[in-house]
Amino acid sequence: MRLLTIFRLFLLLSPLLWLSCEIDQGLGTMDSRISGKIILLNPDQKPDYVESVRIVGVVNFPPESLGDVVFTNRSVNLSKTEPDYYIPAPLGTYHLIVAVYKVKGKEWDYLKWLGYYGFDPVTWESKETTITLSKHHPVATGIDIICDWSLLPDEE
Repeated sequence: MRLLTIFRLFLLLSPLLWLSCEIDQGLGTMDSRISGKIILLNPDQKPDYVESVRIVGVVNFPPESLGDVVFTNRSVNLSKTEPDYYIPAPLGTYHLIVAVYKVKGKEWDYLKWLGYYGFDPVTWESKETTITLSKHHPVATGIDIICDWSLLPDEE
């Protein structure tokens, strides 16, 4: 009888134990991001050696480690003249958003810049553009990067 009473008490109290426990939900989704378009000028002058383009957000400039940068999970669609991009990015301030290109048959070299946010290759004007993602503003849209294929060297 005493065992039955303990068992009943356990059944009554067990939901309270479940309610008080925190359950790890894993990594979850990142709801903060930076997005925009890559505006590719002079598409007829795209060098054959360019395999793909990705977008990189730089938290500390110059970056000291991979922890100072975030980048797109996949390459932008180079078959379009204004492909969309987005970077899942943690909350924080980004001092540079840059389009980098990959040379066919080589590893990514993040110093191979095609263009960056705030630079206009037509007028050669550059303005400082920092992007801050916060709890109240976790998404930055319209971060368009103008890139001019004609500025790349003829051969890599």
